[in-house]
Amino acid sequence: MDEIFAIRDLTPAPEISVYQLVNVLSDAAFVCDQTGRIVASSDQVLSFFGLHDKSKVIGSSFQSYVAYEHIDEAYYLLLHTVNEANSKNSGNFNVKKGIRETLIATITFASVESEDASVKYVLVTFREAPFSDPAIELLHKKDVRLTRLCETLISHAGQPTDKTLKLLSQIGETLGAITCSYLKLEKGMLNPSASWESPFNPGISPQLCGKQLFDYLTDQKEKLTVIRRPLLTTFLESEISYKEESGVKAILGFTIVKNNVLDGILTAVFTFNYSLTDIDKQLIEAILAVLENEGTAENKTLASQEISFHQLIDCFSDPVYILSNEGVILDVNKGTIQFYGYEREELIGQTPEMLSAEGKNDSELIGRHLISAYNGEPQKFEWWGKRKDGEIFLKEVMFNKSKYYNRDVIIAIGRDLTESKKVEEELQRYNKELKESNISKDKFFSILAHDLKNPFHGLLGFIDLLYEDLDELSTAQIKEYLSNVRNASYQTYALLENLLEWSRIQSGKMPFTPTVFNLNTEINSVISVLDHNAVQKDIKLYNEVNQGIEVEADRNMIRSVIQNLITNSIKFSNSKGKVVVRSRIPQAYTRSDNSHSDNGRRWLEVSISDNGVGIPEEIIPKLFKLNGQYSQAGTANEPGTGLGLVLCHEMVEKNGGHIWAESIAGQGTTFIFTLPISN
Repeated sequence: MDEIFAIRDLTPAPEISVYQLVNVLSDAAFVCDQTGRIVASSDQVLSFFGLHDKSKVIGSSFQSYVAYEHIDEAYYLLLHTVNEANSKNSGNFNVKKGIRETLIATITFASVESEDASVKYVLVTFREAPFSDPAIELLHKKDVRLTRLCETLISHAGQPTDKTLKLLSQIGETLGAITCSYLKLEKGMLNPSASWESPFNPGISPQLCGKQLFDYLTDQKEKLTVIRRPLLTTFLESEISYKEESGVKAILGFTIVKNNVLDGILTAVFTFNYSLTDIDKQLIEAILAVLENEGTAENKTLASQEISFHQLIDCFSDPVYILSNEGVILDVNKGTIQFYGYEREELIGQTPEMLSAEGKNDSELIGRHLISAYNGEPQKFEWWGKRKDGEIFLKEVMFNKSKYYNRDVIIAIGRDLTESKKVEEELQRYNKELKESNISKDKFFSILAHDLKNPFHGLLGFIDLLYEDLDELSTAQIKEYLSNVRNASYQTYALLENLLEWSRIQSGKMPFTPTVFNLNTEINSVISVLDHNAVQKDIKLYNEVNQGIEVEADRNMIRSVIQNLITNSIKFSNSKGKVVVRSRIPQAYTRSDNSHSDNGRRWLEVSISDNGVGIPEEIIPKLFKLNGQYSQAGTANEPGTGLGLVLCHEMVEKNGGHIWAESIAGQGTTFIFTLPISN
């Protein structure tokens, strides 16, 4: 008889309000247990996922609703939510819409409090999203799959039938299959033993092409294969009950061998062009080892149990060790030996203290975890370990109660968090950059829509006046209008130039070519260009930079920085004022994070000071940020774009330095930036 996977003895959700909640929400929503199995579902899931039968939802896993490429990443967030009290995690993933379509959705996982601490529930909601999150693909599938597989094996030790069903569901849900089936060879005939179906299954038999696939593998003397067209077409043509509209695209099959005798075949049916990857093969081989070493309890001796146990735990590259209720190590797998650098004999009889980093773990807390696990409450926590060579690392440890030589023990599974922490940090960095990028993009379009629009209004207005009233205007009026047109044109051109320069920097298209040049000469060149502006306002420009100083930077960028800063000083200085450019070599200097230079470089501080109107104290922190763009008219009503200082910041950091401002309202401002001195 077929046995379809279903949840038995399902613990009810802690409060009836949880069930009511899912239907109050406007989003599609599930309430899941800590393994992702669905115990409650909203009515909205039917329309959201394109389903017709809600009865198939309860008991299935939320993973069945996530597209194949994101299944493990979504499960990763579920684990984080389960293991953190009152936590909430979310990400954007591809999810299924019927059999053939997918859509991008934000999946949010929120922990649900329960009076029973050993039973944990998670509210999982789905909302359509505008874009996917590419950074989520950085997560490690292997870690997620190992965690789930270990939980399945430990929680179902001693229950072979239920364990087989769980393993079938894990294959189907993890690989994105539509059905899975285990056909057992008995007296020369293949008979259905167990099967699993996705809630999206349109009626495909779990045993589809199982017998043909078994014959194919034995004829080819292969153990594992995936069949696709054209061979799949031939297989399906001989299946009388199969309907073409079901859309089967691939079938995975692998044979089960017990005691060197063929025992049966496990198949998985896909409605997309599934390809067997190395990470999928690793999962299948681990599950194969479990199924092939699973025998009847009455025929097992303690010795065969030990052999079977070692074959199983040695499939995992992560450390697995067996602890007595006193916390003594009874046995370890090969992964532990390779990971820590100790031999098996060195570890047996010791306590985990031998593998602990001194002074970094709370031994009393770990003792409480051990007691809780021994009382049947699975434990998961972070722990600092130490290898035999002294290297210290952070890892995640799981404690679960199990049986070993017919005695109650704790199985401890360790997972190195070094790479996972790097991934989390990378995700946080990516999210921060994405947020900043969106702010910059919004501000960019805001400038285009508003700041660029205003000067064009002035231009068009004066041009219309000239065009309509030219014959009636005096020469002085025409000259005044043309002067306004000229000023608006220059302002518009300056804004466009700054916008283009900023966008080139952001997109990485602005060339960065550091050269050695004399700073004094470059400043004199800039002053000669700007002297006309200064003379008009009766402002003196002074260059007090030492003539012998040479710096190594991108000459064009630094010239643009100096020109922007001196122009600003002239703009905000009153008549009879002065602008002074100075330099000094500070005793200590902290480089920018974007620095391209080495730690041995010497640095020069360049300052540009004026005795103008100054800048309000609360504005200074916003000067160099696009989202804090600050612009005001100069002392002679000169217009400003507000982008000049943003560009200065980008260019200085591109050259490894940093820039800041010091100002006293009404007394003047000094802008300071740093440059690497030529060696």
